Amino acid sequence: MGRGRLHPLGAFHSTSVTCLATVLALVTFPDREARGEEPEPPPRPTHNINGMTGLIDLPSADMQPDAQLSFTSGYFGGFLRNTLSAQIFPGVEAAFRYSILDDFFGPGETLYDRSFDVKFRFIREGPEWPSVVLGFQDFLGTGIYSGEYFAGTKHFFDGDLAITGGIGWGRFAGTNSVGNPLCFNDNTFCTRAGPADTGGTVNFGDFFSGKDMGFFGGLSWRTPIDGLVLKAEYSDDEYTREGGPAGFEPNIPLNFGAEYRPLENIGVGAYYMYGSEFGVRVTISVNPFEPLLDFDDEPAGRPIQPRPAPDPAVAAPQLGDLRNVMTGSPAMVRYEDSGIESVEVDTGPNGLRWATATLPSAADYVCPDQAAKAIDAEYGLIDAVTFRHADGTPICTVALRQAGQEAVRAEVRKGADYPTDWFDDEAGRQEIVEQLVVALDADRIGLFGIELKAREVSVYIENQKFRATPRAVGRTARALAAVMPPSVELFEIIPVENSLPVVSVMIKRSSLEDYVGRPDAARSVWLSASVQDAEPRHWRDVGRTMDLFPRPYWSLEPAVRVNYFDPDSPVRADLDGVVSGGIEFLPGLSVNGSVAKRIVGNLDQIELVSDSVLPRVRSDNALYLREGDPGIQRFTGDYLRKLDDDIYGRLSVGLLEGMFGGVSGEVLWQPVEQSWGLGLEMNWVKQRDFNQLFGFRDYDVFTGHASLYWDTGWYGVSTQVDVGRYLAGDWGGTLTVKRRFPNGWELGAFATFTDVPFSEFGEGSFDKGLILTIPLNWTLPFETRSTISTIVRPVTRDGGQRLIVSNRLYPIVQDMGRAELRDGWQGFFK
Repeated sequence: MGRGRLHPLGAFHSTSVTCLATVLALVTFPDREARGEEPEPPPRPTHNINGMTGLIDLPSADMQPDAQLSFTSGYFGGFLRNTLSAQIFPGVEAAFRYSILDDFFGPGETLYDRSFDVKFRFIREGPEWPSVVLGFQDFLGTGIYSGEYFAGTKHFFDGDLAITGGIGWGRFAGTNSVGNPLCFNDNTFCTRAGPADTGGTVNFGDFFSGKDMGFFGGLSWRTPIDGLVLKAEYSDDEYTREGGPAGFEPNIPLNFGAEYRPLENIGVGAYYMYGSEFGVRVTISVNPFEPLLDFDDEPAGRPIQPRPAPDPAVAAPQLGDLRNVMTGSPAMVRYEDSGIESVEVDTGPNGLRWATATLPSAADYVCPDQAAKAIDAEYGLIDAVTFRHADGTPICTVALRQAGQEAVRAEVRKGADYPTDWFDDEAGRQEIVEQLVVALDADRIGLFGIELKAREVSVYIENQKFRATPRAVGRTARALAAVMPPSVELFEIIPVENSLPVVSVMIKRSSLEDYVGRPDAARSVWLSASVQDAEPRHWRDVGRTMDLFPRPYWSLEPAVRVNYFDPDSPVRADLDGVVSGGIEFLPGLSVNGSVAKRIVGNLDQIELVSDSVLPRVRSDNALYLREGDPGIQRFTGDYLRKLDDDIYGRLSVGLLEGMFGGVSGEVLWQPVEQSWGLGLEMNWVKQRDFNQLFGFRDYDVFTGHASLYWDTGWYGVSTQVDVGRYLAGDWGGTLTVKRRFPNGWELGAFATFTDVPFSEFGEGSFDKGLILTIPLNWTLPFETRSTISTIVRPVTRDGGQRLIVSNRLYPIVQDMGRAELRDGWQGFFK
């Protein structure tokens, strides 16, 4: 394998063809007969050989459905392109590409190229106009494929025919190009820099530059055969760089192909390209909004058991007899004929309108329920009416609407006097707790602690099963309703994570009883609930908690470690067996460890030797992989504690990760009502020996960061900014942006810039990567909190590298904010 300087852009001559003026005219001026009718959305568009939504070798203005994630492998002319693309927002598509170009520099001289693309839609297709996008190809990388373009796509015949036309610069300007209109008087737009040797930076000066601008276009036809699409396109890319030693010789700028989608998530294509080569493409696509198994096999929760209804005559004698007369038919008597002496209407803070009507002294004591409808017609939108005799005797109360029924029930419940003598029986209280343990255990919810009073109960729960916290809270509320005595009206449920009480959810038992079974039951309970920061607890004062300690744990699990983009082998992997275990002596105080042993794999065969001029804090990874088998991945003493209602603390000592050990401390401020939080982490660490046992090397460093966490509330986007000192002693900051989905999926990216010059950093110029998290319950028909996470870095160097800590505080609490609970609350009654 070889690396060398890239060849300069050379001349390329091919058969001249007519430019796409006709195509562009069709795109810009669609058929007039189609005007006035909004076309139906077509089926999901297909990808091109580069992994972006498009034609064959060209992009289009089509977009995938929101959040669509696709992997494409395309091959032609000796060039393999592997692309991970994502519709990160409805109008933004992005991709990371890893290309293998055989014989690019000459026989046996293969180029391994990494690049990023992005495409923005700024006009959505309408009845009389096309969709229009602005795209940047290979804008972050070596620039081998760099180019910028505008493209428009219009669909006809119910979306079966799509015509695309566009203009472009860079790789899109070649065979039949015209002068760049931005280039005049030899300004900066007239010069386009060649590809970079190290890559990794955005060359803004190249955007829309070069002496030429080209045209491209094509069409795709969705045939009557289900899943079959035919395509043709005109490409202005001369493939000059690939046409030298690699031997690829395009003859004409035309490509033709057929694509077939045997399954919704799998697409294949075959192409005849540039009159000289055949190409193929395979795309696998998924969408976080569409689970692989679209059903929930989880057993339903136990029914809500309402308490015995109190006797209204005893609990609320001021209401008299209770009646329900819903307003579906007109009143049988007119208001002026009802004999009512006076009416007073009270409007509550929630808009409830409750009328009190006084009957004359000559009236009997029979409830005039039909007169309630007459009052409603006269005064408008009355929810409930209480009738009183002139002597003050309450006769009856009539509920006219659902809000009135709920208000009447609430009034009756206020006067309920459920007995509380059960609380004096200690053995009885213990039996109630044991019943609750059994009920929660059925849903794999652990009872961490309980504070039981005569009229309220606080339970601290450990959710071991449900990915969404509101579902665990709902199951806990059902269990409480089943086992708590009738006098217990207020349920306080506090989820506990890593022995940290995070959030307090207070629910009235009467709300559960009133709303269960209604279409808007979950929303109604949410509106009546109270959500706030959980207070720090002295666990010795909480029932049951200290009985759980000390508590050991252990697990034996498979783990896959992957190394990407080694020039000798682009993908290497190990299947490891990982034994993890520990013991928690007191709440938050624990010892934890894990050991990994390779079962099968080839990570130990990495021969790439680090050429870093910085302290080799990560680039010696191959030595750790080779010598650390088996290796201790972690062996730490940890203490986590809630310092205040909204402040958390962590202290960790020992072998913190595979390459470093030392001391790490962290403080996090994150109120549950707030969309942003602040963190501070300080570490002193020493580099571990390559064998990953208990020895250390000579390098040590103080490192730490101040962090800002912000949930924007826009499309699930969360951001994190870390500023501080990294493992190599460099100073700088990291920006992480993720899109987090309610079902647990995460798509994100990060970039780190420090005071290390790009030339010293080496290949890639600065640290950056992609983040992907997939919840296992998205692939399974039952609930689990387990996830699969990976970080894909184009290249791993030593600059901008942060310490890896297993139990950082923000990931522990980030799903417990008020906004996160609200977004997942629809699962409360599941």
